[in-house]
This record gives sequence, C-alpha cells and structure tokens, in this order.
Amino acid sequence: MTIAESLQQARPANQVGRAALGVVFATVFIDLLGFGIVIPFLPLYAAQLHVDTLGIGLILASYSLMQLLCAPLLGSLSDHYGRRPVIMLGLLGSSIGYAIYGFASSFVLLLISRAVHGACAGTVGAAQAYVADVTSESERAHGMGMIGAAFGLGFVLGPGLGGLLGHSDLRIPVFFAALLTLINLIFASVALPESRRPARTANLTWRAVAAPLVKLPHQLTRHRVSRLFTIAFLGTSAMAAFETTFALMVSVVYGYGARGIGELMAFAGLVQAFTQGYLLRKIVARQGERRLIHAGMLAFAAAMAPMASLSNRGLLWLLLGVLSLGYGLASPSVASLISRGTEHYLQGEIFGVNQSALSLARICGPVLAGLIYQRLGPEAVYVAGAATALVTLALARRIEMPVTAVAA
Repeated sequence: MTIAESLQQARPANQVGRAALGVVFATVFIDLLGFGIVIPFLPLYAAQLHVDTLGIGLILASYSLMQLLCAPLLGSLSDHYGRRPVIMLGLLGSSIGYAIYGFASSFVLLLISRAVHGACAGTVGAAQAYVADVTSESERAHGMGMIGAAFGLGFVLGPGLGGLLGHSDLRIPVFFAALLTLINLIFASVALPESRRPARTANLTWRAVAAPLVKLPHQLTRHRVSRLFTIAFLGTSAMAAFETTFALMVSVVYGYGARGIGELMAFAGLVQAFTQGYLLRKIVARQGERRLIHAGMLAFAAAMAPMASLSNRGLLWLLLGVLSLGYGLASPSVASLISRGTEHYLQGEIFGVNQSALSLARICGPVLAGLIYQRLGPEAVYVAGAATALVTLALARRIEMPVTAVAA
C-alpha cells in the first residue's frame, strides 16, 4: 500500500488535499530557503574568484535561461509520470547544483552550478500542478497563494540566515543549502504522496520518455490561457524591474544603508506572504480571481508610480506595503485561472509553459529596468513599471472566467 492510499483511507478527501498541500508548502519553502541563503551573496562569492561584472551577469542569467528551456519539459513529464518524481528530481538537482557551487574555483563551474539549479527550478510548474490536483476550484487560488507564500518566506528568511552563516566564509552558506535541500529530498520521499496516477508505468524507453516532450498543448487550451500567459509575463516583468532597482533607488532617494534595505525587503516579503498565505483565502470566494487581479494590479501601479519621486520614509513603507499586497493578490489569482482553464491531464505542461513565461520576464524585466535606470534615472523605471501594471490591468479586464476543464 502506498502512502497516498494510506492517507486516503485514513482521512476524508478534503483533509487528504490539505495535508498534501501542507507537505508541498514545506517542500517549496525549504527549497526557496536554500535559494535565499545563497543567491544574495553570489556576486560577492564570484568576485572572490575574480569573476568580472559581465561574468556575474551571465551566471545569474543562466539560471533563468535554463528554467525557461526546461520548465515545459519537466511539467510535461509530470503529466505523464507523476508530480512526485519530478519534484524529487528537482530537489536532487538543486542539491547537486549547490555542491558544485561550493566547490567551484572558476567562472565555468559557477556557470554550470547555476545552469543545473535553473534547470531543476523548472519543477515549480510540477508543484503548481500538484496543487491543482489536490484542491477544488473554489480553493485553487488559495492553494496557489500558499506556493507564493512559501516563496516569499524563503526569500525573507534565507538572506538573514545566509548572512549569519557566511560571516567568516561564503562557502558555508552554500554547503548548508546543499545539505538542507538533501534533507528536503528525504522529507519529500517519505511525506509527499503522489497526486496524479502516471499515464505510463512500464516500458520507460527513450521513445516513451521523449514523447511528452514534443507534444504541444491542445489548441483550445492554448487559446484559453494565452492571454493569461501575457498577463503573467507583464506583471512579473514589472515586479522584476522593481526588485532589480529597489536597493539602488532607496539608497539614493531615501538614504537607506544595507541594514535598512534588508528591513524593507523583509517587510515586503512578509506582507506578500501574509497576503498569499492567509488573506487571499478569506476574500477570493467572495470576489473571484478576476476582480483580485484588477485590484492587485491597480494597487501595484498606484504604489510603484510615485515611489522613486518622494523622500518621506514613512510614505515609502506605506507604498511598499501596498505594492506587495497588490502583487500578492494578483499573482496567485492568475495561476488559479490558468489552472481552471486547463484540462487536468495538461496541468503540468501548461504550468511549465507559464513558468517559462515568468523566467523570460525575469530576464527581460531586469535588463530593461537597468537600461532605463542608467539613462533616465529611477523615477522613469518606476513610472514605466506602473504603466506596465496598468497594461496588465487592461488585459485582465477582458478575461472570460473559464468553465470547468475536462478531467483526464
């Protein structure tokens, strides 16, 4: 008897879904905690290895590029062979990537480590598909919000822990992250039940493995979710522009140092985690995902537009809270609508494609933000980010609520 079968016999179906959702939350949180421990210190670590600024940029970009390429493939594999093995493969690959990072003595090894980690980070799509498997439509947005909350908490707590561990040696946080991810893999292997019966359980030849990788989503499904992909791309681009320039902007405009910037980012992460993990569940049933996308993008735009043009620190905290609240409402609501507009047997593949769109946004957004900041100043970046959010809002107003997708 499998773990999933034991759980199903021991609890009602809705309790099984909640228990599984809790395990997925813990798995994603621990994974992102390791990510948060390492990434803020990567430029310093690379500089110690005499890697120049261009090389650091290439190392950081390799993560998003590999995620862009691999996410649809891993999502498709999860549709055919189950979510659990793909999630565990991602955790194993992440642990290996951290280990390569820790032993790296050159630019090439650092590049390989981030590429390996980026390829494995494509399993986020499988985790979102897992949420779709174990939640009803009415709970879908909350489930996606829990994944977002796990991201937020990992990014909030990770840098502080990494700073404590890396006080004397920047390799220590990397090896700690590798060990943490390996422990997470063991935890998932014991506690994470499979949420979807694999389409094939035997004869796993190379041809069988390759089959789902070349299959395209059904044309009707692509039509239903294409506008949502665009909305996700634009919203994430605006957020990535904010994240890329925020530390520079607040140091110049508001006079904050490293400690103050850390406190601001922690505050933003906590607001976003609270919104996605708790508040969303309280209001999505009454308001619906489409209204939350509208309200979220409007709040995001209203907070971002004036942020780089003021100098009052109290107003900065207020605007930062509103911006985080807005993005926290909109992002999981978009993911929920993507899930509801997709056939059950295509959830992993579609979420993989969506993850690729988000990865592309995290490549384009920072590059454009950096160019605008350098040529026109911080005010132009934040006005442009707000304008992008308003375009996202305009597209969202034309969303048609999806009907129940066809089950497998």
